[in-house]
Amino acid sequence: VVSKFEPQIFEKNRNSSTTMEKKIKIPRSFKLLEEYDHAVGKENKTLLSGSHRGLINYGLMDYTRESKDPLGSWRGIIIGIQGKQSGELFYNFEVKIPKGYPEEAPVVRFKGPKMDLAAIDSSGNVNLSKLSPSFKWSGDKWIADVLMAIRNNMQHPSCLKTSTQRAREGNYF
Repeated sequence: VVSKFEPQIFEKNRNSSTTMEKKIKIPRSFKLLEEYDHAVGKENKTLLSGSHRGLINYGLMDYTRESKDPLGSWRGIIIGIQGKQSGELFYNFEVKIPKGYPEEAPVVRFKGPKMDLAAIDSSGNVNLSKLSPSFKWSGDKWIADVLMAIRNNMQHPSCLKTSTQRAREGNYF
């Protein structure tokens, strides 16, 4: 998905006749506002695709006028894999957006229920580099890309089996 706020500028290199391509850095707030529009379905647009549509829901956290970073805290749910035991569970998460976003990856932390997933530590923090197939953050990706990669990883057999068992026992991060 290409951002509508990602114009490209072409300029002549003074030392040669070739054309160089330079991308303009998109301000953090522009990219987050565009993601918010997609997250809430403005104009029926979404960044979620395929089997993830309708099963991942996310948006901004409530904030007050005194909030220092109103676009920096998000939350949501991922509904487990349908047709499996984990499909009856809602996995709650929070996303913190660093100041260096979009070049710096968002930080995702699950609140619960606990699940056995190599990319999620015992506190619920997601290590994006441990997602399979290998997930590499870049400035042209979206929060939705991270969430879809996590949900894809939830199909691992150990996650499917233990998530439901842990939820019934009340195990949360």
